[in-house]
Amino acid sequence: APRSILGLELLAEPVAIVLGAEGEGISRLVSERLDVTARIPMRPGVDSLNASVAGAVAMFEVARMRRWIS
Repeated sequence: APRSILGLELLAEPVAIVLGAEGEGISRLVSERLDVTARIPMRPGVDSLNASVAGAVAMFEVARMRRWIS
């Protein structure tokens, strides 16, 4: 099951952010090759983010964890 991106420790290892189609997600073949799957926690009433926004949020969170930004 996907874990919250806020609880991951992505401090040193290389990271690849994989985004799926907005309606269908990622394929089973891709999913089977991933070490970790993550979700972006959202406020009640927000059903989803489009792929570009989700990617930006994920990249920001990785950069924040690695202290590339303050």
